[in-house]
Amino acid sequence: MSLLRRATREDNPHLLDLFGAVPMQGELVLSTQRAPDFFRLYEMQRGDTELWVHEVEDGLDGMGAVQVRDGWLEGRPCRVGYLGDLRTRFSARRSRGLARFYGPVLEETAKRLGVEAFLTAVMATNAAALQALVKRKKHRVNQPHYALLRRFSAVSVHFTRRRKPGWSRFEVRRATVRDLPAMAALLDADHRTRPFGYRYDLGELEHRLERWPGLSVEGCYLAFAGGRLVGCTSVWDPEAVKRYRVLAYRGSMRWVKWGYDAMATVLRAPRLPAPGQDFRYFYLCNTSITGEDPAILRALLERVYADHHGQGYHFFSLYLDAEDPLSPALKGFFQRRLDFHLYAVTPANAAREHFPPGRTGFEMALA
Repeated sequence: MSLLRRATREDNPHLLDLFGAVPMQGELVLSTQRAPDFFRLYEMQRGDTELWVHEVEDGLDGMGAVQVRDGWLEGRPCRVGYLGDLRTRFSARRSRGLARFYGPVLEETAKRLGVEAFLTAVMATNAAALQALVKRKKHRVNQPHYALLRRFSAVSVHFTRRRKPGWSRFEVRRATVRDLPAMAALLDADHRTRPFGYRYDLGELEHRLERWPGLSVEGCYLAFAGGRLVGCTSVWDPEAVKRYRVLAYRGSMRWVKWGYDAMATVLRAPRLPAPGQDFRYFYLCNTSITGEDPAILRALLERVYADHHGQGYHFFSLYLDAEDPLSPALKGFFQRRLDFHLYAVTPANAAREHFPPGRTGFEMALA
């Protein structure tokens, strides 16, 4: 038996098992935990989600999600897709059980939901995924087209020594309810210019504050210059919907853990999780920096770091493009980077290679 079908809530325990059983490989081996409800991460977002599973006699051996939302492209409204949560067991990779359905499903979904292009992120060191998905192969006539949009890093800023915010010409404070219209307006003006930006003009910020567990007005940070709002970001702890569990430290990461734990003991900071334990972390999302000024982001980062040091978090994560003009904002922080490729994916019958430059609307916290 080999069947591709839409997942239902009855599949929840099998999805949790499959998702947690296929880890991210590398010197740090991680699995993503979505218990108790695999679907909750989808339900807190706007738009449409279709979760496809490949079923064989022994159960589920592969899955992939298609999420579609309203967005911006070239300054006009469009429908944006995201391809994520792709997991296949080794048996499925050998038989190409899920792969042979991928092209036709993507083509049908794009036509039915009016999607111009899909986004997807692939770890830069994931050679198997890059070979299977991105590399063009003559015999795969329905192979979707992958256009490299950006190389980016998920930057983890670790909580080590306590530090106070330095002098800045920008005033940073937590938001109040009265600040939300101005924050939404800043994000809207920014995302209208981004390839695949979000529709903050349609209430995206308000929706996130209402539906994302753990996201609050008090967790939003604002930067002002002379009373004018010039930057914002939000702290979001995703523990209710996803967690990263350490399965193993390999190679140089064994020495990194040893050295880090020794430093953490001296600084009274959290040690790295032992195998079988989860990282405690949060994301920075809803981030917009006027004029790509790293000094604005620096002021926000220093206040976020100071406010959350000593609360049991190992790190917080933010998105940075390769050669990002905001990179100087992180100087002096203890940080690690995990590199990714961000692709625009189009069906074989509507392949597109070129997209506008500039920062994209990709929200790393949701990937």
